[in-house]
Amino acid sequence: MNNRELYGNIRDVYHLLQKNLDKAIEQYDISYVQFGVIQVLAKSGKVSMSKLIENMGCVPSNMTTMIQRMKRDGYVMTEKNPNDQRETLVYLTKKGEETKKQVDVQYSDFLKENCVCFTKEEEGLLEALLLKWKKHLN
Repeated sequence: MNNRELYGNIRDVYHLLQKNLDKAIEQYDISYVQFGVIQVLAKSGKVSMSKLIENMGCVPSNMTTMIQRMKRDGYVMTEKNPNDQRETLVYLTKKGEETKKQVDVQYSDFLKENCVCFTKEEEGLLEALLLKWKKHLN
């Protein structure tokens, strides 16, 4: 297999995982990207928009639009940083916290279903290879 085929396979797996995750959580009316935002906020509490953009790896305009939709739908709230009024902080609402708890069950099932094809040894090898590659790319 050459590098182009390897990259194509990795891209295909990534897209299939996204599609499968979207399907697993569709009943909650959130996308996998919104789920990612909920995960980051649940772990970090109040987060600046710039930090959220950095963590999610997306462009500012996309994040702003997504946060506005999530705010409209009641998952998040925003407020100005009291120490720096130029900065907007984002945090989960009760609905966002409850949604995270519910979606976590589906997410756990999603991970099991999508990784069941690997033995523990293969899982460890794949993780080691991906971490090596990630380190190289950074």
